[in-house]
Amino acid sequence: MRVYGASTMSGKTISVVLLRSVAGLLGRVHLDDGFLAALGIDDSSPPTTYVSGADVDRLLEERAARSGDPALALTLAEVTQRSLGSFSSFGYAVWLSKSVREAIERAIKLYAVVTRRVLLDLRVEGRRAIVRQRVVAGHEYGRVLTELAFASWILHARAATEGKLALREVRFAHAPPATGARRYVELFGAPVVWNAAAGELVFDAALLELPLASADPMTAALLERELASLVTPARPSVVERVRQVIAGRLGRAVSARTIAREVGMTERTLRRELERHQVTVRVLIDEVRRERADARLGEGAPLREIAQELGFSDPSALSRAYKRWTGQAPTHRRTA
Repeated sequence: MRVYGASTMSGKTISVVLLRSVAGLLGRVHLDDGFLAALGIDDSSPPTTYVSGADVDRLLEERAARSGDPALALTLAEVTQRSLGSFSSFGYAVWLSKSVREAIERAIKLYAVVTRRVLLDLRVEGRRAIVRQRVVAGHEYGRVLTELAFASWILHARAATEGKLALREVRFAHAPPATGARRYVELFGAPVVWNAAAGELVFDAALLELPLASADPMTAALLERELASLVTPARPSVVERVRQVIAGRLGRAVSARTIAREVGMTERTLRRELERHQVTVRVLIDEVRRERADARLGEGAPLREIAQELGFSDPSALSRAYKRWTGQAPTHRRTA
């Protein structure tokens, strides 16, 4: 048996807390066959153990191919629906929260317990709430794990809100499967956008206040304290700090010099640090602008308004930039 756990190409970013649960789900559909052992995980591995995300992705893709199920992640998510504890104490802590908002905020706070390669955040833009899952610069994107996380979330959310939580849109940062894309629309009950700037779940902001039928605030708080001890606070990477500066200056002039000053570096040091992550200031500006444009287009905002927000001289300049970023016109995104 080949053991993947020794790989360091993408860093050790996926937690044994998550992987033991995934192995249990694979076992339910007869696809476990040494999943944990191949990652170098055994009964003695502590919950603070993390393994290579690239290795996890490879093993999951291999099992998906072998099963002949192009939507294996959705199949596994349907298994999680039958058990609140499918993601161990992390899942309990989230779904024992009082409301949808509290569940999301708790998941954000504790996400590093299950993965260090993805950042989770919640934004409220007008009447829409957007839960975003974005891969940290320098790490790989995991198709199966992302689909599993999103599908599990909506299935549990529906059950915990007695069917009241409905999505407006789902966005994935990867291409659709060659076959079976309709199954995603059926499970999520909403349009699915592929090749988006980031993975996102979009729903009406008013639904954030829905109470959860599974609520047990005292137990949730206790579990949160226990899990928080497993999370090592980390300073945001230079890439994340630069993105934050750019996001705060959309619509205004932004340069490498300005950003360097904001993050407390010389311009030369900033460029050198970004080179280590194989990215540039211009690439990050385009990335943040595209994400914001995608969100605003999804809301149906006028091109002129979006262009002004993002600092473009006029809608045609925005259209040219958007086509350069995505290969498509903004109107395609609005109607997707």
